Amino acid sequence: MNNFLVNDQQRDRAVDHLQACYANGSLDEAEFDRRLDAALNARDRAELNRSLQGLARIAPPAPLTPPLRRPGQPTSGENLGAGLAHLSGLFTWVIGPAIAKAVATPGSRIWWEASRALSFQLTAALVGIASLGVAVVLGFDGLLLLGWMGWFFGTIIASLRAFNGKSGTGQFDRFLVMREQPQVGALARTR
Repeated sequence: MNNFLVNDQQRDRAVDHLQACYANGSLDEAEFDRRLDAALNARDRAELNRSLQGLARIAPPAPLTPPLRRPGQPTSGENLGAGLAHLSGLFTWVIGPAIAKAVATPGSRIWWEASRALSFQLTAALVGIASLGVAVVLGFDGLLLLGWMGWFFGTIIASLRAFNGKSGTGQFDRFLVMREQPQVGALARTR
């Protein structure tokens, strides 16, 4: 029942509204005094509402523009495309990220993440070839399993990061082969 008790802020808003109605001639002095007394002595919302009954209150119009997003903040569609570009590497190796990069607008978030996904898949392939060589020479077959698991979970983690609006490869960008670099003088995209 405490949710319906009137606080000072609500009472002040009601008094302000009554004063505005009196000032514009909607209420005469006797009616204003009666309603003001009712508003000041109201204990709950029902009593406060009765003091305002019959007085029109026009709410400000709702904004017609969509909520603004910060510059550089990716949209949900961009995040979806970026995450799918990374995730496609699980099923198509480099072909999915390459197609995503080819069809995306150069410089867009999807294009950058497709570039990162392509670089990650190529880097994982080189690491896989190197681990195969080491496994054959040293006879350590577990190294192949570790490399495969690293590729699999790395692809999953990169896609999850991209789905959440972050750089898919994060701090590992500097270790990737054939990674895209922003043009000199162009603003680097941070996401």
